[in-house]
Amino acid sequence: MALDELAIYLRLTPEFGGTRFGPFETLEIRLGSNADRCHIVLPEALGVIGEHVKVIRQGPSNLILAPADRTATIFLWRQGDRRPTQVTTPTAVRPADSFSLVTAEGPRFIVELDVLPPEVVAQRAEAKRVPTGRRRLTAEAMGNEVKRQAWTRLLTMGPMQLLQRAWTFVRSGAIYQPRNIILGITILGGYILGGTMACTSCKSRKLLESNSKKIQQCDDQLALAKGMSNKSSEKSDFTELAGRITGSMYLVEALKTDDALRAEVRKAVKSILSSTRDYDWLLRNNTTQQGRFADWRERVVKAAENGAIDNETAILLPWLASRRSQLNSEFQTFQDSEGTDVCGRGPLRMTYRQALHLGLSVSADGYHAGTGAALEDVKLRDSLFALTLGAARVPIPEGQIESSYEAIREGQLYCVYVTGADDDRTKPTELLKMMKEQFGPSADKVPPTDDSNGAIARIAKYWAADATTSDYREEETGQDFSTDATVSSTLEKMESRGAWVRTKTAETLAQAIAVPCLASLSEEPEAMKGVFGDPPVLPDPVPCLILNWKLTHEKSN
Repeated sequence: MALDELAIYLRLTPEFGGTRFGPFETLEIRLGSNADRCHIVLPEALGVIGEHVKVIRQGPSNLILAPADRTATIFLWRQGDRRPTQVTTPTAVRPADSFSLVTAEGPRFIVELDVLPPEVVAQRAEAKRVPTGRRRLTAEAMGNEVKRQAWTRLLTMGPMQLLQRAWTFVRSGAIYQPRNIILGITILGGYILGGTMACTSCKSRKLLESNSKKIQQCDDQLALAKGMSNKSSEKSDFTELAGRITGSMYLVEALKTDDALRAEVRKAVKSILSSTRDYDWLLRNNTTQQGRFADWRERVVKAAENGAIDNETAILLPWLASRRSQLNSEFQTFQDSEGTDVCGRGPLRMTYRQALHLGLSVSADGYHAGTGAALEDVKLRDSLFALTLGAARVPIPEGQIESSYEAIREGQLYCVYVTGADDDRTKPTELLKMMKEQFGPSADKVPPTDDSNGAIARIAKYWAADATTSDYREEETGQDFSTDATVSSTLEKMESRGAWVRTKTAETLAQAIAVPCLASLSEEPEAMKGVFGDPPVLPDPVPCLILNWKLTHEKSN
């Protein structure tokens, strides 16, 4: 075959995929990163410039390899040579010589002279039989040319070249060469390192944002500490600190105007801060007790997010599930609003009468001080149930009640309960439904949620439900906290029962203020994430320290 019937092909070596480019019948073939000017386009990331190298055909078999720019680096391998030479000027090459771009390890092309593809030869033979001129402009000819150019464009696009190179790279076995394995490990290590650094950078940004917030909070608290030296009102100092710790400005306003309640809250906060062991169950990673409290707190938070409970009330409601020296038992004993020893049940330790007055479906229980052996007497257990039912003005059923008992303090205190009966006090879902109805934004006999007394009045209503005179199931009964200026004004109408409600309300508010401070001032506040969320939602320690110092060192409260 005549040499002038041969075309130029450039083939990548197997380790670079083995892709064959061509045929090229032009006098000049350009390689580089400029897609508009080059026949073979290479990624600029390889260090290839816009026009990097030219292969020039000066005759049937005379080929010249030349840098397209004086800064372009090219290495030439003569056929059979094991080492390349750098080309800086136009250099004659022969078929089977090869060259690489940028570095000796860069993309390497083998120069080939070969016949045209059979389909091209056939097309040209057909073209010779077709008359020239306008008669060649047939629809079939135009369609074939469009197809040819489309396929040429598709096959010379970067993604298609990469795909073809990858397939040849695997099929030829070049992937198993040691240098390629090392290169692959290096590239993979680079991606892993890059990903790790990206994750580290992301964490660093979050840490920076967190630290910036902490710095801002420290600045705010420092300003608070400086400003306190100019405060002349001792009472104002306490309420401001309480508001800063809880995040409730309504609490500040409500306590400022309610002297009796403020005094009780202040006293209860001081007691908690001076007797931290009472709340070891919450602060010492006791998973059973912590878990119950954390579950209730999380439910309240979600209820607030859904609008069932307002945010101010949601700050205080979790602390209804907190007691001094919390027990693992489902029950706990204490004195109710009538001064009677009773059993409280469920996560909130609600009394039978209290739950009944708030609209829950409950089963009777009973308090027993004495030995467990005495409770083997069924008649004794029935009499204990009768006391509880009678105090709630509920008819006593006829016949024997199927019951059992649980020790609160072995050999001293016990709670008896009806076996096999449902009790909403033990069901957090039912408790939250009741909370929405009795303490939600549309609840009766409490101020609106945007009133400064709104949240405190809802806590007082919760405790007031234990009184025999406060049955909130009926519209006409139950203390109305929406008519008076302060909660204490309403409670005064309840006489001795009102004093009990105020004390319980103050204890709940005090826990909302003091217990988070105990967690914030603990040696490992991060350990509190199981109780206060992840990350823990805790107050800044500065106002806690100031509050503790003032309550400890000031002579009067």
